Amino acid sequence: MNNPIPEKLILIGASTGGPGLIESIASSLPRKIDAAVVVAQHMDKISLASFAGRLGRISALPSLFAEGRVSLEKGAIYILSDTAVLHKSGREIYLETVDCEDGFYHPTIDTLFLSAADLEKVRICAFVLSGIGSDGARGLLKLKERGHKTVVQDESTSPVYGMPKAAAELGAAQKIAPIWDIVEYIRREV
Repeated sequence: MNNPIPEKLILIGASTGGPGLIESIASSLPRKIDAAVVVAQHMDKISLASFAGRLGRISALPSLFAEGRVSLEKGAIYILSDTAVLHKSGREIYLETVDCEDGFYHPTIDTLFLSAADLEKVRICAFVLSGIGSDGARGLLKLKERGHKTVVQDESTSPVYGMPKAAAELGAAQKIAPIWDIVEYIRREV
């Protein structure tokens, strides 16, 4: 792709009910954005590869299935194949797949968010969307504590309000919003 490295990351965590919500976000994004979008969607690996392909067809942006070590570039959507962490080395920001025993669901949203909170000189907007359980809440709180923007989906538009509710109850959300506001918020941030 040869786009410059991103100075801004949009991180999205979702589970049950998430694919349709993520499709709404991806299809609304303009052709050129100044951020990289990283998605941790609870789903099996084969389905995630298919999902990445679908997003690439409905979005103006390339959608990449991120396996192993992947350098991030602005102007792309990265769908995690499995639990991964973010690293920064010099000017490079990259994802790296890790073995993770923390949690039942994979890719694990908390692992992604917690690693992102340690990145320096990167602006982050993180979102927890519909899903069962509490994955993403701890990581979202750490991102908020580090000064990044944090948003959770509201109950009325969440097919399953478990993960957003857990994050909101933990105090991790700066904003609780319906999905259409989240779509617009992301469009403004990229």
